[in-house]
Order: sequence, then C-alpha cells, then structure tokens
Amino acid sequence: MARRLSGDIAIVGGSLAGLATGIGLARAGISVRIYEQSVGEERGGTGLGVDRALISATTGVDARKDGVIRALPVVNEGYRETSTWLAIYRWLRALAGVTDGLIITESARIEHVHCDHSRAYLEGPAGHASASIVLGADGYRSVVRCTVSPEHPFAPYSGFLLWRGLVDESCVSKRLVGKLSLGGERTICADATRLVIYRVPGRNGETAPGARAINFAWYDASRTSWLHDRGFLVDGEVTGSVPNSAIDDELRRELLKLAKQRWSGAASEILSIAIEQNVVFGTPLAEYLPEQMSRGRIALVGDAAHVASPMVGAGFVSGLLDGAAIIRAIEQYGGAAADSGSRALERYDKERLGPNRNHVLESLAQTRDLLHSVAQSPYSLA
Repeated sequence: MARRLSGDIAIVGGSLAGLATGIGLARAGISVRIYEQSVGEERGGTGLGVDRALISATTGVDARKDGVIRALPVVNEGYRETSTWLAIYRWLRALAGVTDGLIITESARIEHVHCDHSRAYLEGPAGHASASIVLGADGYRSVVRCTVSPEHPFAPYSGFLLWRGLVDESCVSKRLVGKLSLGGERTICADATRLVIYRVPGRNGETAPGARAINFAWYDASRTSWLHDRGFLVDGEVTGSVPNSAIDDELRRELLKLAKQRWSGAASEILSIAIEQNVVFGTPLAEYLPEQMSRGRIALVGDAAHVASPMVGAGFVSGLLDGAAIIRAIEQYGGAAADSGSRALERYDKERLGPNRNHVLESLAQTRDLLHSVAQSPYSLA
C-alpha cells in the first residue's frame, strides 16, 4: 500500500491525460477528485499511437498484460503500436474504478479556478470546491489555461481541417485485410494534401485480421471559409469539432470526388467507404505554444498546456510525460499541501516547459511548410 501524501488534488477534465495522471497520483498515495463535464464515453475519437510502457509508468499498472484489469488492446503494423481513443479511455476508466483514493464526478462543468497561498478553488454551476492543487487537463479549449496564462488563453486555428474516421476492416476488400501495412504515416498527393492511414483495434477492442478498424486522417487546408460560415471558427479560435451531421450531400459528393482523384489503391478504397457510410467527421486543428505550465497552485497537463499538430505526433505521449512529471514532483516533496505543493509545481514547470515548447515549435514549422506547399500548388483549392 502506497504511503499517504499530504494534501489533495483536483483535476479538471477526465479524458486520457486527466485520467492517467489521476490514477497515477492516487496509486502514489494522494487523494484525487476528477471533475468531468461529460458523461460516459460518447466523446468518440479515432486512432492514436501508443506507448504502453509509458502508460504503465504513468498509471502504475502494466498496460501490456492482464493483471489488475485486462491488457490494453493494440495493433502493430510493424513501425509502432496503435489503439483508439475509446479503447484507451475504457481501459483507464476500468482502472480508475478499482483505484483507491480516486473519485470521478461527471456532469461537473468548471467555469473558473483561482488560488491563494494555501489552497486552489474551483467554481461551476454545481457549486464551489477546493484542493491543495488544481490540475487542468481540460483539452485545447481549456478553462484552467485562462488562469495559468491569462494573457495567452486560447489555442489559435492552424489553417487545417482534419477529416477523420474509422472504417471497419470487415468492410474493405480481402486484399487489404491481408496486407501487413496500409502505408502508415504519410501519403502526399500532387497538391501537397496529406493523408494518414493505419489499423487500430475494432470497436470492442478486437485485434484479429478482419475484425480490426482502419483509422484515417485527411489534412484539408481549403475549408477555412467553410468553418467560419458555419460557426466552427470564430475570431481565429476553434469552437469545436465538425460532426458528420454537418456534412451535407453536396460536400459529401465533393469529398468523394476528391478522394478518388487524389489517391488510388488502399487510400481511395478506405476513404470512399468512409464517405459513403457517412462515418467522416472534422477536427479543425489548433496549435498552442506554452509560455508557462503553472501559476501558484494551478498547473496544466496535456492539450490544456500545449497543442501540436498530429503531423509531429506524440500528443498523447506528451500528456503522459506531463502526468509522470507531476507525479514525480508530488512524491519528491511529500504531497500537495503547504509549501510542498507550490514547490512541486515549480519543479514540474521547469522540467516540462522546454520539451513541450520544442514539440510545438516543430509543429508550427511543419504546419507553415505544408501550408506554403498547398498555397504554391497549381492544384490547390485553398
């Protein structure tokens, strides 16, 4: 049994980074409450590259084998392991359910956080709460970031919309099911548009050939006006994802035509199935370069702290590294109460700010280069 550490921690946001960090902190011996505004697992998501060793190190439970709970399902096409947002979320929620000292409160919208020298405070429609430390793990539209970096609170739009989705492997040709790899990281057509395709576990974690799913991400730089007109982009800030219900028949026909013109083989087949089955949705990409990771008794982890394009990858990995660093700092100083909490967050900021800035700077450079390539292309629709 882990020793009890001083103080308690509140985490705003119960997605992947928030859950993993909360589990690791609770297993290290500190009381944790996670406030999540959603209910259940309806947030969706698609594929992610995963590092099961890092997930294990952050949570304190081995994700690679059955033990406390079943092992995390992954697929490996030969160059990295992949899973889905939903499979990882289900694994973390199952682990949270058997973790002592961890409470998850759903339908709990937090609208403001602040702190003084001894406590941090949370406010929302359901009332007020406090903790020794508040961690913001509430994503790229973070409320907590407004307190940590009030002069730089929003993650601006990067210039790309990502068309995304999952296709059941049972829907594709037998020829594709038998291929060792679908090409993976980057397929670029003549007008510099980028497409990423790889396999992931099926909707219930299946990893056998024919029962898996196929993840795709299509970078589209021609939709900025479309996003503005429909309210998904306001004053340079992304307001949310584009549900498949917002893709009308005209746009669906256009996307299908473009998919067949730009790609052939596996890419064309997978995109055509996704568009025809109406499983495509859109994610306007944002990027955020952090100036600081903490302020007083409040700190940020994951996409609340830094947002990079999927082009440079490692978004989930960066969030886990943040969580692991928070846990180490809390353990080193004996908890989150009194001076221990503020000193731990100072150490965390010092350790993670530099690597996260470098990651986002790489993202910004790649985005700039790809947008330039699109603008210079004679095929560009932008």
